Amino acid sequence: MSDDRPPDLEFRARIRADRLRFHEEPEVRVDLTGDQDDDSTSGSRRRNLPDRVQALTTYRDIQVDEAILSWIDAPDDPA
Repeated sequence: MSDDRPPDLEFRARIRADRLRFHEEPEVRVDLTGDQDDDSTSGSRRRNLPDRVQALTTYRDIQVDEAILSWIDAPDDPA
């Protein structure tokens, strides 16, 4: 991350649900590819939803805030 400049790409999303139930444990992953800086990052804050959810468990009054911040590297050769 850079304190010198804001991210070149910033994506934020919020989801809310009264009830949420998974039939199986999801496999979740975020891959940042391309010309982004090594400091590019993603993360989430959750309310009433653990990092690893359990199958067939009902979670109530949930909220997930997700953020992806990316700094784009300038190309080495502008041609």
